[in-house]
Amino acid sequence: MLTALTLTRFKSFSDTRNKLSLGQLSLIIGTNASGKSNLRDGLRFIHGISRGYSLAEVIGEKYIEGGVLQWKGIRGGVRETVLRNGGPQGTQFSLSVESILAVDNRKATYSITVDVGDKEHPPFVAAESLIVEGKGKFIFHTQPDGEDLNELPNQRKIFAQVRKEARAGFSGPKLDFRRDQPILSQICDHSETKKLPAAREYVTQFLQTIASIRFLDLEPPALRRPSIPGQTILGDKGENLSSVLQAICADKKRREALIEWTRELTPLDVIDFRFPDVSLEGKIQLQLVEAGGREISAESASDGTLRFLAFAAALLGTDPARCYFFEEMENGIHPNRAYLLIQLLKTATKDGTIQVIGTTHSPSLLNFLDDAALHDASLVYRADGKSKVRSFRDLPDLWKIHQTSSAGQLHSSGWFENAATFLEGDDQP
Repeated sequence: MLTALTLTRFKSFSDTRNKLSLGQLSLIIGTNASGKSNLRDGLRFIHGISRGYSLAEVIGEKYIEGGVLQWKGIRGGVRETVLRNGGPQGTQFSLSVESILAVDNRKATYSITVDVGDKEHPPFVAAESLIVEGKGKFIFHTQPDGEDLNELPNQRKIFAQVRKEARAGFSGPKLDFRRDQPILSQICDHSETKKLPAAREYVTQFLQTIASIRFLDLEPPALRRPSIPGQTILGDKGENLSSVLQAICADKKRREALIEWTRELTPLDVIDFRFPDVSLEGKIQLQLVEAGGREISAESASDGTLRFLAFAAALLGTDPARCYFFEEMENGIHPNRAYLLIQLLKTATKDGTIQVIGTTHSPSLLNFLDDAALHDASLVYRADGKSKVRSFRDLPDLWKIHQTSSAGQLHSSGWFENAATFLEGDDQP
């Protein structure tokens, strides 16, 4: 589980540390162009590291054999990945991720500083570390104990010290790594780390944590597209919706739950789902069956209905990710039915195995959050032309005002932005 993302000079974010605190269900609000999508890009950057890509591929694009696009890079590319504010660090940004490791529930903190370089030099690692709570000062670190291991910033190699044993007092060797790729994704393949099982173990655990993040940007044409039975992973735009729902409906209880949610979401008197063949290739397409026998195919179902079913397909499917990021999750959902979406998200995240992060402009969604989810919600806003993040839990007056005014009302009135702006002065040294 991810517990925090900290951004410094990443895209529109300021040169102070901007910490996004995360829980099992974390909603992010903010006006247009406040920086919400840049938070998504920050998480995508971290996820790209888990795939073993070079920094140029994470920021740009990754093609595989046959010219197939495997990874779409960060919006804006190298030029807009870093906040251009001049000075000696004008080409550098930093990201830090905190998580709870699945195996032994230890807190892990991974940090990386990237220099985007210039036309003559590709992006390279300026500093990087992984720290695991209770396992010494670091698992690996490019600058341990104040020693400068980065004397040659434009060279192809970077040096890092890797801990021999994952506890204090057992310093390991100083090893060299490629500088154009994060060290995190190189350690387990380094010939010298075969003798460092503790370091490899915790690096592997953390890589697994950031690898299991999905970024769904649902599009109605993809949701309507037929798919082959057995395709049980929902595509990023909603591809394979019909076959994923078919697999879910093989379980009687989950099928009945989907039917009940659909009945509450829409005025349709849905009693069943069917998945008939619609092509010579054997592709199937979702059909909603109403009382009386009327069938409504995915072709004619509303965008909102299909988006809601896609949320259910992702979260209740047979092979869910550990973490999902949904952008503008309320799209297509009527405000009077927003509680159903929150109910679905709470159901999916209640046992702690799935985490959901989502951006929203909807006051209605905030109204249905319990106190725990409100504490885990955050505001993204602009101050002096730069993006900043503030957790709801750090808005002390919210919990007093919330007794008489709903979070949705406060959102609609602009109270959150006003409160954050007011607190800016308190944050100054």
